[in-house]
Amino acid sequence: MTELTPPIEFPAQAELSAQEPVAVAEAPLPAAPGWLTHKPFAAFPNLTVETLLFAAILIFAIITRFYDLGTRVMSHDESLHTYYSWNLYRGQGYQHNPMMHGPLQFHMLALSYFIFGVSDFTARIPAALFSIAAVAALWYWRRYLGRFGALVAALMMVISPYMLFYGRYVRNEAFVALYGILALYAVLRYLENGQARYLYLLTAATALHFTVKETAFIYTAELLIFLLAYFVSSVTRAPWGERKAEFRGFIISMGATILGLGGALAIAYINQKTKAPVNGDLTGAGTQLALPSAIAPFEISLAVIGLLGLLAAGFFLVRGLSIERLRQERSLDLFLLLGTLIVPTLIPFPMVMAGLNPLDYTPTGLLYTSLFIIPVFIVAAMIGYWWNWNIWWRAAALFYIIFTVFYTTLFTNGAGFFTGLVGSLGYWLEQQGVERGSQPWYFYLLIQIPVYEFLPFFASLLAAALGFRRLKRENPPAENLSAAPEGEFAAESPALPPDAAPESLPATEQGNPLFLARPVDSVTINLPNTFALLGWWSVASVAAFTLAGEKMPWITVHLALPMILWGGWAIGDILERIEWKELRRRNVFVALGLTLVFIFSAVGIFLAWNNPIPPFSGKELSQLQTTTSFVLAVIGLFASGAGLFYLLNEHWPLKQAIYLTLISFFGLLAVLTTRAAFRATYINYDSGMEYLVYAHGYTGNKDALRQVMDLSEKTTGDPYAIKVAYDDDTSWPMSWYMREFPNAVFYGSQPNRDLRELPAIIVGDNNFSKIEPIVGKDYLRYDYIRMVWPNQDYFGLTPERFANAISDPAVRAGIFDIWLNRDYSAYAKATGRESMTNQNWDPSDRMRLYIRKDVANQLWNYGAAPVEQVVSDPYAGKATKIEANLVFGEIGQNLGQFDAPRGLAFAPDGSLYVADSRNHRIQHFDAEGNFINQWGTFGDLLNTGQAPIGTLDEPWGVAVGPDGSVYVSDTWNHRIQKFSAEGKAIKMWGIFGLAADASDALYGPRGISIDSAGHIFVADTGNKRIVIFDSEGNLLNSFGSEGVDIGQFYEPVDVKIGPDGNAYVTDTWNHRVQVFAPGGADGLSFTPLLQWEVSGWLSETLDNKPYIAIAPNGHVFVTDPEGYRVIEFTAEGLVVRVWGDYGAENFAFTLPSGIISDAAGNIWVTDAGYNRVMRFTLP
Repeated sequence: MTELTPPIEFPAQAELSAQEPVAVAEAPLPAAPGWLTHKPFAAFPNLTVETLLFAAILIFAIITRFYDLGTRVMSHDESLHTYYSWNLYRGQGYQHNPMMHGPLQFHMLALSYFIFGVSDFTARIPAALFSIAAVAALWYWRRYLGRFGALVAALMMVISPYMLFYGRYVRNEAFVALYGILALYAVLRYLENGQARYLYLLTAATALHFTVKETAFIYTAELLIFLLAYFVSSVTRAPWGERKAEFRGFIISMGATILGLGGALAIAYINQKTKAPVNGDLTGAGTQLALPSAIAPFEISLAVIGLLGLLAAGFFLVRGLSIERLRQERSLDLFLLLGTLIVPTLIPFPMVMAGLNPLDYTPTGLLYTSLFIIPVFIVAAMIGYWWNWNIWWRAAALFYIIFTVFYTTLFTNGAGFFTGLVGSLGYWLEQQGVERGSQPWYFYLLIQIPVYEFLPFFASLLAAALGFRRLKRENPPAENLSAAPEGEFAAESPALPPDAAPESLPATEQGNPLFLARPVDSVTINLPNTFALLGWWSVASVAAFTLAGEKMPWITVHLALPMILWGGWAIGDILERIEWKELRRRNVFVALGLTLVFIFSAVGIFLAWNNPIPPFSGKELSQLQTTTSFVLAVIGLFASGAGLFYLLNEHWPLKQAIYLTLISFFGLLAVLTTRAAFRATYINYDSGMEYLVYAHGYTGNKDALRQVMDLSEKTTGDPYAIKVAYDDDTSWPMSWYMREFPNAVFYGSQPNRDLRELPAIIVGDNNFSKIEPIVGKDYLRYDYIRMVWPNQDYFGLTPERFANAISDPAVRAGIFDIWLNRDYSAYAKATGRESMTNQNWDPSDRMRLYIRKDVANQLWNYGAAPVEQVVSDPYAGKATKIEANLVFGEIGQNLGQFDAPRGLAFAPDGSLYVADSRNHRIQHFDAEGNFINQWGTFGDLLNTGQAPIGTLDEPWGVAVGPDGSVYVSDTWNHRIQKFSAEGKAIKMWGIFGLAADASDALYGPRGISIDSAGHIFVADTGNKRIVIFDSEGNLLNSFGSEGVDIGQFYEPVDVKIGPDGNAYVTDTWNHRVQVFAPGGADGLSFTPLLQWEVSGWLSETLDNKPYIAIAPNGHVFVTDPEGYRVIEFTAEGLVVRVWGDYGAENFAFTLPSGIISDAAGNIWVTDAGYNRVMRFTLP
């Protein structure tokens, strides 16, 4: 392993105390060109060009973070954060919920509201300020990145697409970036000088990170692994003297530790990836999330081997080097402090292993949690006492004061301490099991980094190559360190006489002395530490977040951050090594220009050759344009190449030429990066065309909102006074935006007819079918896109798909256009896609705004067409309220429970059969709803082509013959089954197919009815006909065909035979009831008799399947499933009454489906949505 620090003599542990500071002399900043340290203003002697450049970068950061900050639509997650912060600001408190990550952001937003008011702009101020602070913090990184490196890294932070976009986004990433920078800086500073202040800085940064987001666990794990590796590297390089046996024992034990613990973690990870996730509620007892479950014996064995190896390694280490020597290692200080502070947050692991639920916040659950927390705290404190009590207790107090204040919301939510301590890790682990986003493993490496963060990625590759070279060549032993440069740089270190004693050095709070007679600059002396830490952080972050189950675009911030720091050092190092004065004399700017021309010419050749129309392919205009572009690019390439060769031939140093080429290359990447960042942030900010968003709010939200405000202004004189309703599908971000509307109504997923009194209704696509029966023809409809996702064609990428895409010129050109310009037109044309414009983007979620016509007719700007007469609901005057006098059933699989009950049938004795469709069974009840019997198990025809007799696959219909036999429409087995009254399977008939192909073919049969002669009538829904069988399954006749004419059907769902022998059919998608009269010698030739329109059945969803019933008095009843009502007609089709609404009350439905009348005229209805059977006695 690369040597990390020069050998240093450490004081004894007894000397390390916050009360007994030790002097430290530090290396100065690196030298810089005179122009960079020039002081242009005599009135400000401390103001250098370097300071001005950094100030300019900081001003650039401020402008880019605050410009047009409030325009973009609040996205789903943003609106959650803004809304609950608003509640906190209003004095309604805040309770930590791990789903929305840590509490700090909510407190910062509430403070912003308090100072600046409440708006989209002010909600984003904290993120912008923290993003700017992260840039400003890089000023202190000059010690490790160099003067140029700090400037380059700061500029890269400003122009990074992810740092810019999410520095203006109400998420946690801007906060994490700052705390990550501070934590890494604290580690490097403490490793350099051992001052206790940096232990406190690390503590504060870590504590604040834990109050922001669960990424703190990954950051801390990465840091602990680094410190452990640093410590092991340090002690293995220490002199063991004659203790060679102990040294070998230590090496072998560490090997066992790595294999044991690493193997156990690897197996646990594989098991977690293959385990089905379990969803849960975070708020109550009994919660079961996808946390690590019982550990397999092999995993336990590996873990035990690893732990025993760790104990053995400690034993050999103490014997070989002594405790006193080990306690002098600064990496051990950092490891012990950080580990003991955060170890209580890891108690979900042992609790789950013990079979307990760490997310159980009941008194009993909290008691169990405390039984784990208290011993862990005690052990941590004991380790802290052994290590350095004076520092540890202060650091622990700082950590847990910060943690407690924010998680308890200033001590107003005591449970927040536990939800933060154990709930945060629990929820984060759950998300890894759920794998939210379901992104492929290459999501970051092949999508996010190449599309956006290519500049820090290539810069980090340069850092890796450059760093290894520098360390190999320039890592001097302490005794050979060169003198500090003269002038202002030397002034940053104390001037010491050659024989200065330690006590003559400037006092610091604590640290290890570094006595250098001739100190080198800070970058060089700290390069091993800087390179190791940033290199490890870059690689480990990519690996950790790639392996993590949840992959989201904004996580790329955590990958880009260390690469920006690492790459900034590398580019800065190149800039510092360029001999600017000498190169100016050798026409450096001409060379730079020629280099850029050379690069652009090479890119032009690539683009021309990549064009679907290759060069020299013909004489048409488009072909000639491609040829011309190619020829000009070739000429530019050779001309600029010749010019560069001429200049380089004038005794240019080869290294300087390489440096100049690298700077030109990274300059081009910086321009492309800035372009990508600005396009995503200021042009496509509401679009799914950018890959750095997910579940992203689209312009439709604010477009609809402006329309509502305009309507309110014109009708009430106040832009917010209108009565407007919105559902659960649009609630985020609408809950945030509707905060200003005092008359806003939230109806969730349960719209009812009271909404018809409101002039404006907002609804998401999941509730379109529910709202359509309510708005009917009385509302104008406006369609919008409310939420978008990026194009996901990269899913399921295989080598073959990749090769095909690259080899196809049209697809290749389309992909390049997407990368360079986010222009999807060429790719859409090449792949035959039509959903790749902002107007019809897919994947997306839609929304609608409904405006009542009578209100819109009062406003001229809602259309120049003639005023449309409002069509009233034909059933409006017939609505009544009837409450069920018998209700039984609930969701479940037990006896008497249902899952989407459908058809009903009465037996001769008055008992009732119910088709319990999704439980794949028939249930039998007496007339009062008491359970009698049930039969049926699941069986389908997918594997064998024929399900066994007696098995069912979603039975939708049931009927009882004159002899008591029960006939069932086995819908998705496409057959009819005959059972005895007790459920014994007797016979089955029917095959899956089209009627034109086979006479006994059935396609999704649903409703079934039996006449007095025992003839069986089946609604063969998919074949658009009614089929008649005898009791043995012999086909007797059929009637109907596909169409809209009378006697034809379009989705016939149910058929019933009335007392008059007529057949009544729900012709669903033709929105009518048709009546057929029997005829012919056998009475089985049915001809159309009557039809009437049904104002309902508006959608064509799988659940919107209406059934029909005939009462003893001849009245006809139909269900309107997604209208949540029952409609009663006379035998001639005149409306008698309508009852029902959306809800769980006994007068309402959530999905009325099957319907039947008993001999007394009571109407029985199955509510398939609320899983119950309801009996109504008509007034």
